[in-house]
Amino acid sequence: MVSGQRPGEAGRPWAGGGLLVIVLGISANLLLTFAPDVVPAWVASAVVVCTSATLVLVAVAVLVQRLRQASDAEAAAARAVKEAEARRRELRGVVSAGKERVRGAEFSETLLGARERLIIHGVGMTQVSREVDLIRTAALSGLEIHIVMVDPRWLRRTRGMAGALARYYDNPQMLGQVEKSHRDIVTMAREVNAECHEERVRVHTYRAISPFGAAIAEPGTPEVNGLIEFHVTGRLPRRIRFGVEYYQDDARDRSVVSQIIDSISDLSGYNFTATNPDRSRDAEQTP
Repeated sequence: MVSGQRPGEAGRPWAGGGLLVIVLGISANLLLTFAPDVVPAWVASAVVVCTSATLVLVAVAVLVQRLRQASDAEAAAARAVKEAEARRRELRGVVSAGKERVRGAEFSETLLGARERLIIHGVGMTQVSREVDLIRTAALSGLEIHIVMVDPRWLRRTRGMAGALARYYDNPQMLGQVEKSHRDIVTMAREVNAECHEERVRVHTYRAISPFGAAIAEPGTPEVNGLIEFHVTGRLPRRIRFGVEYYQDDARDRSVVSQIIDSISDLSGYNFTATNPDRSRDAEQTP
């Protein structure tokens, strides 16, 4: 939170008050030492008592001021949290808009920031297939990773679908790239799972064309966050990306990230928010 203060300004009143207390304490000690030799004893005693009382009062005043400042800071922080929460609710959990030039960096940040579970969703996964080493490292460190992509066998078998995909992405080699990405990702998943002796990386396929991609960490928890990318294709392809976070939603007021996770679950037939999800009978999962 930006307060408008320079570093150290908040501590200056406390430092100044502390210095005053020290000065008064030293003065009281000097008076106690030297005053009896200069003035009558009763005058020295009165001066020392008054100085000591002043020392106590100043110390209490400084302490009260410090506590009041701390209380004001806590109240301001609480207000900032409420305002941020209200803003997230107003925008349905959208917290940022990405730039084209930092696309890879944003994906890497989401991947490296995930602690328990990560969903990576897309169509061709050509960008993701270039990051298999990074995905491998994260999985070997304990992260559960779900990769959800279009089924390349369905694309090849379904009449006209490969051509439609090529036109959609303005790339006549798109089907071959999807098939290669699928092979590379499945190979990586098998190697990681064999090394870990458990299914750390799961590759799900779906039979549709999805207009969006996503990288979402910690689905089903209050820490859920990530990126959602919508594709605008053609001769001038564009990608519109949003950073998303959690807020307390309900059935009437769903967050964007909750709806995206539901859509990915419907496509793959896999409940990504459940502790021990069961795969749908109609879903295809590899390996």
